[in-house]
Amino acid sequence: MPTESPPLPPASARQRLLDAATQVFSREGLAGSTTREIARVAGVNEVTLFRHFHTKEGLISAVVGQNFGPPILSQPVAATPDLRADLQGHARRYETLLRQNLPLIRTMLGEIHHHADHERQVFQAIFRPLREALLARLEGAVREGRLRAGTNPGMLADQFGAMLFTGVLRRSSPHLRIEYSAEEHLQGVVDLIVGGAGLPPGQA
Repeated sequence: MPTESPPLPPASARQRLLDAATQVFSREGLAGSTTREIARVAGVNEVTLFRHFHTKEGLISAVVGQNFGPPILSQPVAATPDLRADLQGHARRYETLLRQNLPLIRTMLGEIHHHADHERQVFQAIFRPLREALLARLEGAVREGRLRAGTNPGMLADQFGAMLFTGVLRRSSPHLRIEYSAEEHLQGVVDLIVGGAGLPPGQA
C-alpha cells in the first residue's frame, strides 16, 4: 500500500499556489483561469487556495506582488560619474524583468479592463518602481550638469522605459525579423537619452 505524502508546510503550499497561478494566468488569462485549475497545477485542493488567498482577486494581488514587488524593483540606479554606464545597468535590469515575466505582463496588460481594482496595482507594480529609480538618477544628472538645464527628467524616464518595453515586445514576436541585437537596441536607447539630453561636446 503506497505511503501517503506528508502535507506541505504552509509556506510551501503558498509558494506552489503562487507559482501555479503565474503559470495558469499566463496561459489562460485572468478571466479564463479558475481556482480549481490553479489548485490542481499546484497539487493542493481549493480549500488550501482559499485559506491562503481568500478570493481569486486576492491571489491575483499576491502574484503581482511576488513578481513585481518592492524587493525586486526598489533598488536604486547606480549613481557614478559614468551616467551612460548607470543607464546601461538600469536598462539591463529592466529588460531582464520584462523577459522573465513577459507572458504574465501580456496577460495583465491585456485584461486589466476586466479587473479595474487591479489596474493601478498592475501598472504601479510593474512600471512605477523602476521609473522612480530612473527618475531619481536623471534628476541627479541634471543637478550635476551632466544633462542640459531645462531637461525634463520625467519625460526622459518615460521615453527610456517605453523604448525598452517596445524592444522586448518586438523581439518576443516570432513573426518579426529584427536586424539588430538586443544589446544593440539597448545601447541605442541609452545613446538617444544621453546624446539627446546631454551637454554638447566640450561642455560635459
